[in-house]
Amino acid sequence: MKISILQENLAKALNQVSKAVSNRPNIPVLANVLIVAEKGKVKLSGTNLDIGVNTWLGADIAEEGSLTVSAKLLAEFVNSLSSGKIELIQIKNNLEVKSVDNTAEFNVIPANDFPSVPKSEGNPIVKINALDFAEAVRQTAISTATDDSRPVLTGLLLEATERKISLVGVDGFRLSKKILKVDLGPKEDIKEIVPARSLMELEKIIRDLSDKETMLEIYLLESKNQMIFKVENTEFTTRMIEGEFPNYSQIIPNTKNVSFQVLKEELSNTVKIAGIFARNVIGNKARFKFDPEKKTLELFANVVDVGNNESKVTISKPEGDKLETAYNMKFLQDMINVINGDEILYESEGITSPGVFKDKDDPDFLHIIMPMRLD
Repeated sequence: MKISILQENLAKALNQVSKAVSNRPNIPVLANVLIVAEKGKVKLSGTNLDIGVNTWLGADIAEEGSLTVSAKLLAEFVNSLSSGKIELIQIKNNLEVKSVDNTAEFNVIPANDFPSVPKSEGNPIVKINALDFAEAVRQTAISTATDDSRPVLTGLLLEATERKISLVGVDGFRLSKKILKVDLGPKEDIKEIVPARSLMELEKIIRDLSDKETMLEIYLLESKNQMIFKVENTEFTTRMIEGEFPNYSQIIPNTKNVSFQVLKEELSNTVKIAGIFARNVIGNKARFKFDPEKKTLELFANVVDVGNNESKVTISKPEGDKLETAYNMKFLQDMINVINGDEILYESEGITSPGVFKDKDDPDFLHIIMPMRLD
C-alpha cells in the first residue's frame, strides 16, 4: 500500500471510525482500524462486533493494499499533524505515516484477521433529514434504561411507515416519543428495537458530518438482525435488540384534568434549586404543587435533619383543580434539557397519573414521567 491523502480528511474519517473501536477488546485486532486502498478510494472500517463504521474518502493511490493498525494511536498522530498531504506506505509489517516534518511507524495486523463490517445494498427503506433524526435520538434516549436486566428497555423503538418515523424510549419510570416526517418510507410498516447506545454514537457522527440539508438513509439487514444508517460517505451498522417492546400507548393518558404552561427557563431554574435538596432524598424526590388560583407551581424538597427548600414559579393558562404530587427532579431536568421551545405544557389526569410534558412549539414530541409517592 502506498497512498497520499489530505491530513484533514483522514483525521475526520478516523474520528468517525474510532467511535466503533473497542478500548479494551478481547481480540487485539478489534483495537485496530482497517484501511483498504483500492479503485481510487480509501475505505476505513472499525467495529466492536456490536456496531461498525465504514467510511470512504478520496486519495492518490500509487499502490493498492489493505492492513490494520491501532486506531487510537493513528488517530492521535494524524490529529496532531498540520493540514496538508501525508503519505501512508506499507513496509513489510509496518505502516509508515509521513508528513513534511513528522514520520511514524505503526505495527500492522493483517487485514484478513479483521471482522467483516456489512455494507449497504439495494435501496434504503427510509430517507430522512439527518439532523432531524439526530435530534430525535437526543430527545428520546434519555428515557432508555442503562442496565441490561431488561435488554429491550435499553433500546429505542423505531417505528416507520410510508409517511413518518417515530422513536420511543421507555425505562419503566418515563417515556419519550418523537415523530418525524420522512422523504421515503418503507412499503410495509416496520418496528425494530435499536440499542440507544448505538444511536447515541450515530448522533455524534451525524452532527459531525451533516448540514441542515443532509439526508440519512436507513437500510435493514433482516437476515443478520442489523440496521445500517448512511450519511454522506459514512455507514454506521448496529445490531438490533430482539424481544417484545412494551405497549407504550397504554402509558399515554387519553384525557387531562389538570394543565398549565410554564416558561422553560424559569422552570429549569426552579428545578435546579429544588434539586439541591432533592438529591439527598431517596429517588431525588420533590413535591410538585399546582395552584390554579394563584397561578403558581411550587416545588418542595425536605431532607430529614438537614433542612428543606421551597421554590415557586409563575405559570399561565391553568386549568383544573389543585394538584399535589411528586417527581424525581433529575428526570424533570432531563426533560427540560431536551425541550427546544421556550414554553412547556404540563398535563395530568390526577395525583397518581403520569405527568405529561410537551413542547408548546412541537406537537410531535411527548415526554411522560411517572409520579412518586408523597409520603
